[in-house]
Amino acid sequence: MFKSFQKTLLTLAVCLSSCAYAQETVKTKNLEEVVITANKTEQKLSQTGKVITVLSDSVLQKYQSQTVTELLTRQAGFMIVGSQGTNGTNQDVYLRGASVGNTLILIDGMPMYDPSSISSNFDLNLITVGECERIEILKGAQSTLYGSDAVAGVINIFTKKGKSVKPIGGNTSINAGTFGTFRGTVGLNGSFSKGYYNVQYTRFQSDGFSNATDKEGNKNFDNDGIKQNNILANVGLNLSKNVILKLRTVQNNYKTDIDAGAFADEKDYTVKNNFSMIAMGLDYRYAKGKLTFNYGFSKTEKTFIDDSTSVEKTAFDKYSKTYYGGNSHYAEIYNSLKINDNIEFVAGADYRVANTNQTYVSISDFGNYTAPPIGSDTSKTNIFSVYASGLMKTKFGLFLEFGGRYNNHSIYGNNFTYSFNPSYLVNDKLKFFVNLSTGFKAPSLYQLFSIYGNKNLKPEISVSREIGFQVFSKDKKTDLRALYFDRHIDDVFFFKSLSKPPYGQYINFDKQHDYGWEIEAKTQIGKANIWGNLTLLQGAITTKVAGKDTVFNNLYRRPKSTFNLGIGYQVSKNLYLSSNIRNVGERSDLYFNNDTYKTENVKLESYSTIDFYVEYKFSKSIKTYIDAKNLTDTKYVDIYGYNTRRFNFMAGLSVEF
Repeated sequence: MFKSFQKTLLTLAVCLSSCAYAQETVKTKNLEEVVITANKTEQKLSQTGKVITVLSDSVLQKYQSQTVTELLTRQAGFMIVGSQGTNGTNQDVYLRGASVGNTLILIDGMPMYDPSSISSNFDLNLITVGECERIEILKGAQSTLYGSDAVAGVINIFTKKGKSVKPIGGNTSINAGTFGTFRGTVGLNGSFSKGYYNVQYTRFQSDGFSNATDKEGNKNFDNDGIKQNNILANVGLNLSKNVILKLRTVQNNYKTDIDAGAFADEKDYTVKNNFSMIAMGLDYRYAKGKLTFNYGFSKTEKTFIDDSTSVEKTAFDKYSKTYYGGNSHYAEIYNSLKINDNIEFVAGADYRVANTNQTYVSISDFGNYTAPPIGSDTSKTNIFSVYASGLMKTKFGLFLEFGGRYNNHSIYGNNFTYSFNPSYLVNDKLKFFVNLSTGFKAPSLYQLFSIYGNKNLKPEISVSREIGFQVFSKDKKTDLRALYFDRHIDDVFFFKSLSKPPYGQYINFDKQHDYGWEIEAKTQIGKANIWGNLTLLQGAITTKVAGKDTVFNNLYRRPKSTFNLGIGYQVSKNLYLSSNIRNVGERSDLYFNNDTYKTENVKLESYSTIDFYVEYKFSKSIKTYIDAKNLTDTKYVDIYGYNTRRFNFMAGLSVEF
């Protein structure tokens, strides 16, 4: 019966692909998208030279049973390793080939970090699609406006503010599917004379499957499950006609099982992750612009416990407990000033403080061991920055965006970034753009203060270039963008092995060069929407071997090509179908072989998957849906020695009131 259901969905997906092109055009008017992330001010997409993609609320509503990273993997330039693994797996974001930690995550415009992690990257397991109202993806170096980590780009996640125009409204949804997966959400929202509010709770749990691959097929690897709770709250208060106060919080905790490593099961190894964010913002609008103040505090706590009632033969410890804690404060003030209809300036300053507290204890055949702790009183940094950018447009279609940023870091000192983004719009149908910008990534607290730390580390510095064009149809139903990107990074962080304690240290050592092509297209033909993208990527690192510069490819787990094609078809007012095909090219991975004690370079084969989605609306406020993925049950690998999802689905019911 299960196989029959799978075949039925696959047949529907194939039929959808073959019939979508045959529909007649329906005359509907599409409004041009307005974005905020490109320049921290409202701006039409056609009037910015920056490369930006928007996942609107209508898109997110259709895929609310998926994770944020599953949606991102369908966008040009992305490879997110972990998005197809067990829930709770590390979500490693590789944008345009850049390494983990080089893509900045924003929540409602404020930078999110995990100060306790090696790369200080934010854990995208901590936010669900159901909490998102909109996602804007801004590619290329964006450190001029957004500071550290915005080397490859920025992902700005806007949380839900609530849709109801009534004093009390709400929503609830229930999803269930393969691997014993369940997600339930309940929320209240509304508006009143002085503002709006939205509060919602989400419970997610899954029995999962084994994270590690059972190479021999007879070891009875156990499933690695997850239990997660999310709370989101947003409140907006109009203090006067021109002033609005915004308060928001995200509270998340999850516990997930993990394994001992590649091809190595572990039946009692768990991770508990607690995340708390509290933020406030104040907007003052006046005749010529807007003054904005934001403050946010976030706290992350991760506890890894292996109580070792089951010990793998390759395991060193019989018991271990590792604690990673991190706090970050962020405050900014900026002003957008509209000089006239053609000139606008944004200027501001921000201040960031982060600290971490880390401990490790273990018991093994060699006795008890306690690692030197990292204390929050000494393991802390701050960065103060000032920045300014300008936007100029002319009557003949030329747009100029430019800016600069000065940063002062409490450890390494000063650095400066800039951006220059001219574009030319021809008859509102064709846009040419050129982007030249620099970015930086400050060393993490772990790289500075751990036993492997080095306080002489300098920031990684990047120079990014883009050139391309974008074509719009008059009715905004068709959009084609093609571009070439090129990024150089100097002073790349490198872990150098040593022959004596502590047997390693972080240094600035290498130079990284990544480049490639992105082609994105979408069109509406009658009741059908068709979209697709292709990314071609090359990358190499320059390192010194025996005193000489040596160049070699190093884009581990990052394919040379990725391709996505999707088709959505509005069968009737109530019934909607869509299908998505994804192809990931060959990659390589590094694997430490415990039998030979050597690191091996292994090849990961290319693969393709087909997904299918069906939605039926009983009314404006009630709908049901099935979201099925990997219909062909393809077996593939994103990390050598670890599993990915085979055929799986979620079915759900959503109600708004």
